[in-house]
Amino acid sequence: MLIRILTGAVGIPLAVILIFVPHGLPFAVAMGAISVAGVMEFYRGVRKIGARPVEWAGLLAVLFFVFSARTFRYSDGTTIGAIFPTALTLLLILSFCVEMIRSERSPIVNVGTTVFGAIYVGWLISHLVVLRGVWLEGLTVAPKVVQIGQFKPEVGACLVMMTFLCTWACDTSAYFFGRAFGKTKIAPKLSPNKTIEGSIAGLVGTVVVAMLAGWVIHLPWYHTLAMGVVFGVLSQLGDLSESSIKRELKIKDFGTIVPGHGGILDRFDSLLFTGPAAYYYTVLFLQHWPK
Repeated sequence: MLIRILTGAVGIPLAVILIFVPHGLPFAVAMGAISVAGVMEFYRGVRKIGARPVEWAGLLAVLFFVFSARTFRYSDGTTIGAIFPTALTLLLILSFCVEMIRSERSPIVNVGTTVFGAIYVGWLISHLVVLRGVWLEGLTVAPKVVQIGQFKPEVGACLVMMTFLCTWACDTSAYFFGRAFGKTKIAPKLSPNKTIEGSIAGLVGTVVVAMLAGWVIHLPWYHTLAMGVVFGVLSQLGDLSESSIKRELKIKDFGTIVPGHGGILDRFDSLLFTGPAAYYYTVLFLQHWPK
């Protein structure tokens, strides 16, 4: 427990700094490093069940997803509309080509794990980078900002910070409340320690933090409520999805790089789902915020 708290005490301030540095390049670099470490953990894990992913192709795809997301702007859909699908197609074909020259072929398993790992880690994380670069209402000269006293952070930074805070709130609320009061198992075969009581607490904690964060950045209450509910549900689904992968691989954690939490994927599994949700909610509903 102490190690988990100390890790959070170091990691949270670092995340805040990276998120709010103007123009988001340090954040994109950090997400690139996390994506590489995460996909390497995934490929190392699937090797335990006999898969032989084309790791170098998957790593290149992950890096491409994350750093090409830096060029995307809200008013221009060409990156999402053309470049990303092109990269996925090339990754699939390249992986097949490599598999065909191997002496022992298993294309369904090997190509499948290569592409799945790149999508699961790199493609999903890249949404956080795109979200960080969101410039609402088609502004292309300078990013739009949110007025918080004398502080004027960029819109994208505020949305990313809100996503991180809500995801952390869900994880923390569910963990502590579930340990103290949880009795009814929610998915005993996937994650024996998770309970319905903890899940409800996670959802409530997420909504509360979302409402507070929305109030700070002047986001209308109905948007913060909706985002809180979405984050509270998807955060837990992301956690359970990663647990299902680990059960198939018969491993407890993907790694030990994050003290007290396991590997990169063990720490960022929920953000893999909440990040895309935050981005698409922004695209669909927040075009005219802030006023």
